[in-house]
Amino acid sequence: MKNEKLKQKVEEWDRNYSAQVEPFNPVFDESRIDPNAIIAETRKSESKGISAMKLLNMGIENIPCIVEPFLQKVGLACIAGSSDTGKSSLLRYLCMCIVSGKTEFLGFPIHSERKRAIYVSTEDDETAIAFLLRKQNKDIQIEPSNLDGLRFVFDTENVLQTLDGMLTKQPADIVCIDAFTDLYGRSMNESNQVRGFLNDYSQLAQKHKCLVLFLHHCGKRTEELTPSKHNLLGSQAFEAKMRLVMELRSDMADTGLKHLCIVKGNYLPATEKNESYQLRFTDNMTFINTGDRTPIESLAKAEDAEMQKCEKIKMYQSQGLSMGEIAKKLGYANKSSISRLLKKFGNDDVAQSLQQATPDNVLMQQHETDVKLPF
Repeated sequence: MKNEKLKQKVEEWDRNYSAQVEPFNPVFDESRIDPNAIIAETRKSESKGISAMKLLNMGIENIPCIVEPFLQKVGLACIAGSSDTGKSSLLRYLCMCIVSGKTEFLGFPIHSERKRAIYVSTEDDETAIAFLLRKQNKDIQIEPSNLDGLRFVFDTENVLQTLDGMLTKQPADIVCIDAFTDLYGRSMNESNQVRGFLNDYSQLAQKHKCLVLFLHHCGKRTEELTPSKHNLLGSQAFEAKMRLVMELRSDMADTGLKHLCIVKGNYLPATEKNESYQLRFTDNMTFINTGDRTPIESLAKAEDAEMQKCEKIKMYQSQGLSMGEIAKKLGYANKSSISRLLKKFGNDDVAQSLQQATPDNVLMQQHETDVKLPF
Protein backbone atom coordinates (compact mmCIF):
# COMPACT_ATOMS: atom_id res chain seq x y z
CA MET A 1 0.00 0.00 0.00
CA LYS A 2 2.80 2.28 0.98
CA ASN A 3 4.66 1.43 -2.23
CA GLU A 4 1.52 2.11 -4.28
CA LYS A 5 1.15 5.61 -2.85
CA LEU A 6 4.83 6.30 -3.48
CA LYS A 7 4.44 5.14 -7.08
CA GLN A 8 1.47 7.49 -7.59
CA LYS A 9 3.45 10.44 -6.22
CA VAL A 10 6.35 9.69 -8.53
CA GLU A 11 4.02 9.52 -11.52
CA GLU A 12 2.36 12.79 -10.51
CA TRP A 13 5.75 14.48 -10.11
CA ASP A 14 6.81 13.15 -13.52
CA ARG A 15 3.68 14.53 -15.15
CA ASN A 16 4.24 17.96 -13.59
CA TYR A 17 7.88 17.99 -14.63
CA SER A 18 7.04 17.02 -18.20
CA ALA A 19 4.50 19.82 -18.43
CA GLN A 20 7.09 22.39 -17.27
CA VAL A 21 9.88 21.34 -19.61
CA GLU A 22 7.67 20.57 -22.65
CA PRO A 23 8.57 23.85 -24.44
CA PHE A 24 12.26 23.01 -24.11
CA ASN A 25 12.10 19.34 -25.08
CA PRO A 26 13.38 19.94 -28.64
CA VAL A 27 16.53 21.36 -27.09
CA PHE A 28 17.10 18.61 -24.52
CA ASP A 29 15.76 15.63 -26.45
CA GLU A 30 17.53 15.24 -29.79
CA SER A 31 15.26 12.34 -30.68
CA ARG A 32 12.35 14.77 -30.89
CA ILE A 33 14.06 17.15 -33.36
CA ASP A 34 12.75 16.91 -36.94
CA PRO A 35 15.75 16.79 -39.33
CA ASN A 36 13.59 18.11 -42.21
CA ALA A 37 12.73 21.14 -40.12
CA ILE A 38 16.43 21.83 -39.56
CA ILE A 39 17.16 21.53 -43.32
CA ALA A 40 14.25 23.80 -44.18
CA GLU A 41 15.41 26.39 -41.67
CA THR A 42 18.97 26.20 -43.02
CA ARG A 43 17.76 26.73 -46.60
CA LYS A 44 15.62 29.61 -45.45
CA SER A 45 18.61 31.33 -43.85
CA GLU A 46 20.77 30.66 -46.94
CA SER A 47 18.11 32.20 -49.21
CA LYS A 48 18.67 35.54 -47.50
CA GLY A 49 22.18 35.72 -48.89
CA ILE A 50 23.67 34.57 -52.21
CA SER A 51 27.38 34.20 -52.82
CA ALA A 52 29.18 36.26 -55.45
CA MET A 53 30.25 33.00 -57.11
CA LYS A 54 26.62 32.00 -57.70
CA LEU A 55 25.81 35.48 -59.02
CA LEU A 56 28.72 35.44 -61.46
CA ASN A 57 27.85 31.94 -62.62
CA MET A 58 24.38 33.15 -63.60
CA GLY A 59 26.02 34.60 -66.70
CA ILE A 60 23.91 37.79 -66.83
CA GLU A 61 25.39 40.02 -69.56
CA ASN A 62 22.48 42.47 -69.88
CA ILE A 63 19.60 43.56 -67.68
CA PRO A 64 16.48 41.64 -68.83
CA CYS A 65 13.97 44.11 -70.27
CA ILE A 66 10.29 44.16 -71.20
CA VAL A 67 11.00 46.97 -73.65
CA GLU A 68 14.64 47.02 -74.66
CA PRO A 69 16.73 48.85 -73.59
CA PHE A 70 14.66 50.95 -71.17
CA LEU A 71 12.04 49.11 -69.14
CA GLN A 72 13.59 46.42 -66.95
CA LYS A 73 11.53 43.28 -66.28
CA VAL A 74 11.59 43.52 -62.48
CA GLY A 75 11.53 46.51 -60.14
CA LEU A 76 10.18 50.05 -60.03
CA ALA A 77 10.11 52.67 -62.79
CA CYS A 78 8.35 55.96 -63.41
CA ILE A 79 7.10 58.19 -66.17
CA ALA A 80 6.53 61.81 -65.16
CA GLY A 81 5.56 65.07 -66.76
CA SER A 82 3.33 68.10 -66.58
CA SER A 83 -0.42 67.82 -67.07
CA ASP A 84 -1.84 67.10 -70.53
CA THR A 85 1.36 65.74 -72.04
CA GLY A 86 -0.07 62.28 -72.83
CA LYS A 87 1.43 60.21 -70.00
CA SER A 88 -1.65 58.04 -69.44
CA SER A 89 -2.11 57.55 -73.18
CA LEU A 90 1.49 56.37 -73.48
CA LEU A 91 1.04 53.85 -70.63
CA ARG A 92 -2.20 52.46 -72.09
CA TYR A 93 -0.55 52.19 -75.50
CA LEU A 94 2.38 50.35 -73.91
CA CYS A 95 0.08 47.85 -72.14
CA MET A 96 -1.94 47.24 -75.31
CA CYS A 97 1.23 46.45 -77.25
CA ILE A 98 2.54 44.10 -74.55
CA VAL A 99 -0.59 41.99 -74.07
CA SER A 100 -1.50 41.78 -77.77
CA GLY A 101 1.79 40.12 -78.63
CA LYS A 102 3.27 42.96 -80.67
CA THR A 103 7.00 42.69 -81.13
CA GLU A 104 7.77 46.42 -80.87
CA PHE A 105 6.76 49.52 -78.94
CA LEU A 106 7.79 52.81 -80.55
CA GLY A 107 10.30 50.82 -82.56
CA PHE A 108 11.90 49.21 -79.51
CA PRO A 109 11.80 45.40 -79.07
CA ILE A 110 9.23 43.94 -76.65
CA HIS A 111 10.19 40.87 -74.60
CA SER A 112 6.94 39.78 -72.98
CA GLU A 113 6.83 36.38 -71.30
CA ARG A 114 3.25 36.45 -69.98
CA LYS A 115 1.42 38.88 -72.27
CA ARG A 116 -0.49 40.23 -69.29
CA ALA A 117 -0.72 43.69 -67.75
CA ILE A 118 -2.60 45.36 -64.89
CA TYR A 119 -3.54 49.03 -65.03
CA VAL A 120 -4.63 50.83 -61.84
CA SER A 121 -6.63 53.90 -62.85
CA THR A 122 -7.41 56.54 -60.24
CA GLU A 123 -8.24 59.40 -62.61
CA ASP A 124 -10.42 57.74 -65.30
CA ASP A 125 -13.45 55.54 -64.62
CA GLU A 126 -14.75 52.58 -66.64
CA THR A 127 -16.65 54.72 -69.14
CA ALA A 128 -13.67 56.98 -69.80
CA ILE A 129 -11.28 54.04 -70.22
CA ALA A 130 -13.72 52.27 -72.58
CA PHE A 131 -13.83 55.40 -74.75
CA LEU A 132 -10.04 55.91 -74.67
CA LEU A 133 -9.26 52.28 -75.52
CA ARG A 134 -11.61 52.35 -78.53
CA LYS A 135 -10.09 55.63 -79.72
CA GLN A 136 -6.51 54.37 -79.43
CA ASN A 137 -7.38 51.06 -81.06
CA LYS A 138 -8.41 52.90 -84.24
CA ASP A 139 -4.69 53.32 -84.84
CA ILE A 140 -3.39 50.08 -83.35
CA GLN A 141 -6.07 47.79 -84.84
CA ILE A 142 -5.96 44.98 -82.24
CA GLU A 143 -8.67 42.34 -82.03
CA PRO A 144 -10.57 42.80 -78.72
CA SER A 145 -9.93 39.14 -77.83
CA ASN A 146 -6.20 39.85 -77.92
CA LEU A 147 -6.60 42.46 -75.18
CA ASP A 148 -8.13 40.11 -72.62
CA GLY A 149 -4.78 40.01 -70.80
CA LEU A 150 -5.06 43.72 -69.91
CA ARG A 151 -6.98 44.18 -66.66
CA PHE A 152 -8.05 47.55 -65.23
CA VAL A 153 -8.48 48.21 -61.51
CA PHE A 154 -10.68 51.13 -60.48
CA ASP A 155 -11.32 50.32 -56.81
CA THR A 156 -8.18 51.49 -55.02
CA GLU A 157 -9.12 50.44 -51.49
CA ASN A 158 -6.57 47.88 -50.28
CA VAL A 159 -5.10 47.99 -53.78
CA LEU A 160 -1.80 46.42 -52.75
CA GLN A 161 -3.60 43.30 -51.49
CA THR A 162 -5.74 43.31 -54.63
CA LEU A 163 -2.69 43.39 -56.86
CA ASP A 164 -0.98 40.65 -54.87
CA GLY A 165 -4.03 38.42 -55.30
CA MET A 166 -4.34 39.15 -59.02
CA LEU A 167 -0.65 38.50 -59.66
CA THR A 168 -0.74 35.28 -57.65
CA LYS A 169 -3.64 34.02 -59.72
CA GLN A 170 -2.38 35.30 -63.08
CA PRO A 171 1.22 36.63 -63.21
CA ALA A 172 1.68 39.75 -65.35
CA ASP A 173 4.63 41.43 -67.05
CA ILE A 174 3.78 44.92 -65.87
CA VAL A 175 1.62 46.81 -63.36
CA CYS A 176 0.90 50.48 -64.18
CA ILE A 177 -0.09 52.82 -61.34
CA ASP A 178 -1.92 55.89 -62.63
CA ALA A 179 -1.32 57.94 -60.55
CA PHE A 180 1.12 57.65 -57.63
CA THR A 181 -0.07 60.72 -55.71
CA ASP A 182 -3.67 59.44 -55.56
CA LEU A 183 -2.65 56.12 -54.02
CA TYR A 184 -0.03 57.57 -51.70
CA GLY A 185 -2.28 60.26 -50.22
CA ARG A 186 0.24 61.63 -47.72
CA SER A 187 2.84 64.37 -47.60
CA MET A 188 5.17 64.10 -50.59
CA ASN A 189 7.97 65.72 -48.61
CA GLU A 190 8.17 63.02 -45.93
CA SER A 191 11.04 60.86 -47.17
CA ASN A 192 10.50 58.01 -44.72
CA GLN A 193 6.81 57.71 -45.57
CA VAL A 194 7.47 57.81 -49.32
CA ARG A 195 10.23 55.21 -48.98
CA GLY A 196 8.04 52.94 -46.84
CA PHE A 197 5.16 53.15 -49.32
CA LEU A 198 7.40 52.33 -52.26
CA ASN A 199 9.10 49.47 -50.40
CA ASP A 200 5.76 47.62 -50.38
CA TYR A 201 5.52 47.90 -54.17
CA SER A 202 9.18 46.98 -54.59
CA GLN A 203 8.54 43.77 -52.63
CA LEU A 204 5.45 43.14 -54.77
CA ALA A 205 7.57 43.46 -57.92
CA GLN A 206 10.25 41.14 -56.55
CA LYS A 207 7.74 38.57 -55.34
CA HIS A 208 5.93 38.33 -58.68
CA LYS A 209 8.91 39.11 -60.94
CA CYS A 210 7.23 42.02 -62.71
CA LEU A 211 7.71 45.72 -63.35
CA VAL A 212 5.69 48.30 -61.42
CA LEU A 213 5.54 51.48 -63.50
CA PHE A 214 4.28 54.61 -61.73
CA LEU A 215 2.79 57.65 -63.40
CA HIS A 216 3.91 60.75 -61.51
CA HIS A 217 3.76 64.51 -61.95
CA CYS A 218 6.43 67.19 -62.28
CA GLY A 219 6.48 70.35 -60.22
CA LYS A 220 4.93 73.62 -61.38
CA ARG A 221 6.82 75.52 -64.08
CA THR A 222 9.40 72.74 -64.48
CA GLU A 223 8.49 72.56 -68.17
CA GLU A 224 10.60 75.71 -68.54
CA LEU A 225 13.63 73.85 -67.18
CA THR A 226 15.84 71.19 -68.69
CA PRO A 227 14.28 67.70 -68.31
CA SER A 228 15.64 66.21 -65.10
CA LYS A 229 14.88 63.68 -62.38
CA HIS A 230 14.85 66.66 -60.02
CA ASN A 231 11.69 68.00 -61.69
CA LEU A 232 9.54 65.32 -60.05
CA LEU A 233 7.01 66.44 -57.49
CA GLY A 234 7.88 65.93 -53.83
CA SER A 235 10.61 64.09 -51.96
CA GLN A 236 13.87 62.93 -53.49
CA ALA A 237 13.08 59.55 -51.91
CA PHE A 238 10.65 58.82 -54.75
CA GLU A 239 13.23 59.32 -57.49
CA ALA A 240 15.88 57.44 -55.50
CA LYS A 241 13.71 54.31 -55.33
CA MET A 242 13.16 54.21 -59.10
CA ARG A 243 15.59 52.33 -61.34
CA LEU A 244 14.30 54.26 -64.36
CA VAL A 245 12.73 57.72 -64.58
CA MET A 246 11.32 59.07 -67.86
CA GLU A 247 9.97 62.56 -68.44
CA LEU A 248 7.43 63.21 -71.18
CA ARG A 249 6.98 66.79 -72.31
CA SER A 250 5.47 68.71 -75.19
CA ASP A 251 7.61 70.51 -77.72
CA MET A 252 7.61 74.28 -77.19
CA ALA A 253 6.88 75.03 -80.84
CA ASP A 254 4.74 72.02 -81.81
CA THR A 255 2.36 70.65 -79.15
CA GLY A 256 1.70 67.57 -81.28
CA LEU A 257 5.35 66.65 -80.88
CA LYS A 258 6.37 64.99 -77.62
CA HIS A 259 9.80 64.40 -76.17
CA LEU A 260 10.45 61.21 -74.22
CA CYS A 261 13.49 61.88 -72.05
CA ILE A 262 15.37 59.29 -70.00
CA VAL A 263 16.37 61.41 -67.01
CA LYS A 264 17.51 58.52 -64.85
CA GLY A 265 18.56 55.03 -65.90
CA ASN A 266 20.66 52.99 -63.52
CA TYR A 267 21.40 50.42 -66.21
CA LEU A 268 21.71 52.74 -69.21
CA PRO A 269 24.67 54.55 -70.81
CA ALA A 270 24.85 58.35 -70.84
CA THR A 271 24.04 58.48 -74.57
CA GLU A 272 20.47 57.37 -73.79
CA LYS A 273 20.01 60.17 -71.26
CA ASN A 274 21.34 63.25 -73.04
CA GLU A 275 18.90 63.37 -75.96
CA SER A 276 15.14 62.98 -76.14
CA TYR A 277 13.23 60.64 -78.41
CA GLN A 278 10.83 62.67 -80.56
CA LEU A 279 7.33 61.18 -80.67
CA ARG A 280 4.43 62.31 -82.83
CA PHE A 281 1.16 62.32 -80.82
CA THR A 282 -1.67 61.27 -83.14
CA ASP A 283 -5.31 62.39 -83.13
CA ASN A 284 -6.23 58.96 -81.74
CA MET A 285 -3.84 59.38 -78.81
CA THR A 286 -1.16 56.95 -79.92
CA PHE A 287 2.49 57.71 -80.57
CA ILE A 288 4.86 57.39 -83.52
CA ASN A 289 8.62 57.49 -83.08
CA THR A 290 9.91 60.04 -85.62
CA GLY A 291 13.44 58.66 -85.38
CA ASP A 292 14.82 62.08 -84.44
CA ARG A 293 16.50 62.96 -81.18
CA THR A 294 16.95 66.34 -79.52
CA PRO A 295 19.53 67.44 -76.92
CA ILE A 296 17.60 67.80 -73.69
CA GLU A 297 19.09 71.27 -73.11
CA SER A 298 17.17 72.44 -76.20
CA LEU A 299 13.87 71.63 -74.46
CA ALA A 300 14.32 74.31 -71.82
CA LYS A 301 13.40 77.96 -72.23
CA ALA A 302 16.53 78.97 -70.38
CA GLU A 303 19.38 78.80 -72.88
CA ASP A 304 22.38 79.25 -70.59
CA ALA A 305 23.19 75.52 -70.46
CA GLU A 306 23.06 75.24 -74.24
CA MET A 307 25.29 78.28 -74.71
CA GLN A 308 27.82 76.76 -72.33
CA LYS A 309 27.83 73.58 -74.39
CA CYS A 310 28.37 75.61 -77.55
CA GLU A 311 31.44 77.16 -75.94
CA LYS A 312 32.69 73.68 -75.06
CA ILE A 313 32.17 72.53 -78.65
CA LYS A 314 34.23 75.46 -79.96
CA MET A 315 36.92 74.74 -77.38
CA TYR A 316 37.08 71.07 -78.40
CA GLN A 317 37.21 72.09 -82.08
CA SER A 318 40.19 74.34 -81.39
CA GLN A 319 41.89 71.32 -79.80
CA GLY A 320 41.48 69.41 -83.06
CA LEU A 321 38.71 67.03 -81.99
CA SER A 322 36.35 65.67 -84.64
CA MET A 323 32.58 66.05 -84.50
CA GLY A 324 32.22 62.42 -83.43
CA GLU A 325 34.76 62.84 -80.64
CA ILE A 326 33.02 66.00 -79.40
CA ALA A 327 29.63 64.26 -79.45
CA LYS A 328 31.07 61.44 -77.36
CA LYS A 329 32.56 63.87 -74.84
CA LEU A 330 29.24 65.67 -74.43
CA GLY A 331 27.30 62.40 -74.19
CA TYR A 332 25.41 62.71 -77.49
CA ALA A 333 24.58 59.61 -79.52
CA ASN A 334 24.32 61.52 -82.82
CA LYS A 335 26.76 63.97 -84.37
CA SER A 336 23.79 65.86 -85.83
CA SER A 337 22.97 67.10 -82.33
CA ILE A 338 26.23 69.05 -82.37
CA SER A 339 25.31 70.75 -85.65
CA ARG A 340 21.81 71.67 -84.47
CA LEU A 341 23.14 73.15 -81.25
CA LEU A 342 25.76 75.25 -83.05
CA LYS A 343 23.33 76.52 -85.69
CA LYS A 344 20.77 77.46 -83.03
CA PHE A 345 23.20 80.06 -81.69
CA GLY A 346 24.45 81.27 -85.05
CA ASN A 347 27.63 79.20 -85.18
CA ASP A 348 27.01 77.87 -88.70
CA ASP A 349 30.65 78.38 -89.66
CA VAL A 350 31.83 76.18 -86.79
CA ALA A 351 29.29 73.51 -87.71
CA GLN A 352 30.37 73.59 -91.36
CA SER A 353 34.03 73.39 -90.39
CA LEU A 354 33.40 70.37 -88.20
CA GLN A 355 31.38 68.63 -90.89
CA GLN A 356 34.14 69.16 -93.42
CA ALA A 357 36.66 67.76 -90.93
CA THR A 358 34.82 64.49 -90.37
CA PRO A 359 36.82 61.36 -91.33
CA ASP A 360 34.48 60.55 -94.24
CA ASN A 361 34.89 63.99 -95.78
CA VAL A 362 38.65 63.96 -95.23
CA LEU A 363 38.95 60.58 -96.94
CA MET A 364 36.78 61.79 -99.82
CA GLN A 365 38.92 64.88 -100.25
CA GLN A 366 42.09 62.77 -100.18
CA HIS A 367 40.59 60.42 -102.76
CA GLU A 368 39.67 63.33 -105.01
CA THR A 369 43.21 64.69 -104.65
CA ASP A 370 44.69 61.30 -105.50
CA VAL A 371 42.48 61.05 -108.57
CA LYS A 372 43.48 64.52 -109.83
CA LEU A 373 47.21 64.10 -109.31
CA PRO A 374 47.94 62.39 -112.68
CA PHE A 375 46.30 65.27 -114.54
